[in-house]
Amino acid sequence: RLIPAMSRKWKQINKFVEVFAHALSSSTLDQSQPLHAVDFGSGKGYLTFAVHHHLRQTLGRDVEVCGVELRPDLVQLCNRAAQGLGLVGLHFEQGDVRQRAAAPLDIVIALHACDTATDHAIHLGIRAGAELIVCSPCCHKQLRPQLLSPHPLRNVFQHGIHAEQQAEMLTDSLRALLLQTEGYDAQVFEFVSLEHTAKNKMILAVKRQRPLSEPARAALLTQ
Repeated sequence: RLIPAMSRKWKQINKFVEVFAHALSSSTLDQSQPLHAVDFGSGKGYLTFAVHHHLRQTLGRDVEVCGVELRPDLVQLCNRAAQGLGLVGLHFEQGDVRQRAAAPLDIVIALHACDTATDHAIHLGIRAGAELIVCSPCCHKQLRPQLLSPHPLRNVFQHGIHAEQQAEMLTDSLRALLLQTEGYDAQVFEFVSLEHTAKNKMILAVKRQRPLSEPARAALLTQ
């Protein structure tokens, strides 16, 4: 049942899954092999349940989806819901992405993971060899205090909103660049209208069949 007050969240999740489905179809993941997906910062599990439903019910894939969340009360809430619905291949764990071992994963997801959690999720996905990394960043707190505004831009960035947008653009560009240099095709785009959420940016990375050549990788790093 769709609760009217949650309609914006519903549209975000639907669009996220739509983009995810298209990326999955273009990836090199074997259609016959089981999938292992992790959703970091899963919260109340809206996206986690939706991804599990798409993979298992819509596509009929053998999948293990895990939601990782810091708050134990939400982990318990989601596990009760999954167990009450008899859902196979879906569970939630209490944990911190910064402390999680980089065991092999196929899919890494992070929707509005706070502060630098998006960066840790991307880093873990790379180390885990994930074929698909899908993130919608929340914050850009680490770079913003470091940004200096030399002349002639000092007056341009005296307004907080412009400094925030600059930090967002720079942070997400660096995230995409890291993914590109590590062998992914990376895109940064708005996945849903601003009327649904101000945090509407998505970073989508699909592992290439062939890694970048060293000259191409070096060129990215030195531009």
